[in-house]
Amino acid sequence: MKRYLSRSIRTTLVLLFASAFTCFAQTPQKIIDDYLHAEGGAKALAKVQSVTLTGNVREESADAGGSYSLITKAPNKFYSEILIEPQHTIVASNGMSSWSKASGDAPHTFTGVEAVAWTATGRYLNERLVNAKKDKIGARFVGMENISGRQAYHVKFLLTWGVTREVFFDMQTHLIIREVIPPPGPSSSAVGNKANSQTVETQPAGAAEEIDYFDYKPVSGVLEPNRIELHRGGHAYQIAVTRVEINAPVPDSIFDFPHMQERPLPEVAKLLLDIDKNQRTVEEILKQYTCHLSEEEEKTDSHGQVTSRSVKDYDIFYIGEDEVRHLLAKDGKPVEGDEKKKEDERFSKDFDEKKKKQAELENDPKKQAKREEEQQAQISDFLRAERFSNPRRELFRGQEVIVFDFGPNPDYKPKKLVESIVQKLSGVLWVDEQARDVARLEARFNDNVKIGGGILASLAKGSQLVFEQAMVNDEVWLPSYSEVHAAARLVFFKVKQNEIDRYSDYKKFSSEVKLGASTPVEGNPKQ
Repeated sequence: MKRYLSRSIRTTLVLLFASAFTCFAQTPQKIIDDYLHAEGGAKALAKVQSVTLTGNVREESADAGGSYSLITKAPNKFYSEILIEPQHTIVASNGMSSWSKASGDAPHTFTGVEAVAWTATGRYLNERLVNAKKDKIGARFVGMENISGRQAYHVKFLLTWGVTREVFFDMQTHLIIREVIPPPGPSSSAVGNKANSQTVETQPAGAAEEIDYFDYKPVSGVLEPNRIELHRGGHAYQIAVTRVEINAPVPDSIFDFPHMQERPLPEVAKLLLDIDKNQRTVEEILKQYTCHLSEEEEKTDSHGQVTSRSVKDYDIFYIGEDEVRHLLAKDGKPVEGDEKKKEDERFSKDFDEKKKKQAELENDPKKQAKREEEQQAQISDFLRAERFSNPRRELFRGQEVIVFDFGPNPDYKPKKLVESIVQKLSGVLWVDEQARDVARLEARFNDNVKIGGGILASLAKGSQLVFEQAMVNDEVWLPSYSEVHAAARLVFFKVKQNEIDRYSDYKKFSSEVKLGASTPVEGNPKQ
């Protein structure tokens, strides 16, 4: 008996040490490499330019069935459709914008966290983790877990800011057997996906999806699951894959926003030129306003963990196209004493210098002509380097606007640094047709940006920016929100930074043009 117990203890200890060693030996990259090898190899996966997957879907509790389809096209497009009568849901992304359409509702373009999540999904579905290291996708080994009786490696991926995936790789086959997809935000849609074949469906805010994959079979040299279980919102959906085609021809129009326009739309190039001309009128109106700004700044590490956070509050005054900030508080504490005195002096000096500069500009026709020429050149650079598509009318904040996508123009070879930078941008623009002004802009870099060959500075692929305006006093669109997520290197320093600016409490002011201490004087603001 003692001999049996000692043998049993030794066996248990060996298993424990083996398990501990296995966990210790595993790194996210090793797990990804094993997965790629199991799927058919990184080279075979990299050759996959499109996947068309169709199947039958059944919702168990309702005893209802329908169809499911998913189409992907490199480098970042996807189209997902679930049809269980009378419900019909479509979610798609063309690499510039993402949109959805549900039964009985008009199609709409995603914004904010939803847009970021769906765009990241498009890249993830197509790249299949082949370029995870190159694209600097954050990956953290969480540990070993039991998934339906199988041991699995649990890895948490950070696809981009605020968008994560919990992925479970079978310890024996190295294939993905489960994904848990947290919602990207309080009002966002979550993403059901997998590195090769997966389901995609919108879900309620605050919910997470769980997707299991079974019965992998080879298709054109790579493995695809033949059965998928989707768990969301207390419901279980069974998807039986009936057909998978790899590298079949897929037209780009499938991924574009549906064309449902009845009224003619203005030409995008002319619209942008009108916006540029309108800016001079906007600047004149803007000089009459002041507002409050809350600036929130976060720095993160490679796993998306916040390493530092600060909040600053300002009063903002506008002089021409320049913004003058007067610091009021840091992290909720008012600026006081000597610090306040220094800030008041700095603000007064900055205000007067910009006022003087603006007065010189207004009194010098040559400087005005030069500035106008520079602004027109910037718009021209944008028009040459970018391609504009999918113009449509949508509602934004309850107001009708014109929306269109923009992305790199493959037919244009940049001749200037600014053109080469602009040509790496893609995104969406929302424009008030009547006011000829921008309501919202979302843009992201599709590739790394290097200045001085990358020696002086660089901006990482995936860096994003959002700019939004609101109609004030029924007369002008003024800044209301901006958001920047950037991974950059400046000479010897690397930084990942998230900054959010919130503008509020606009009041109408007037100020005299004079040197010395200039104090904006409140007029009769329209509340």
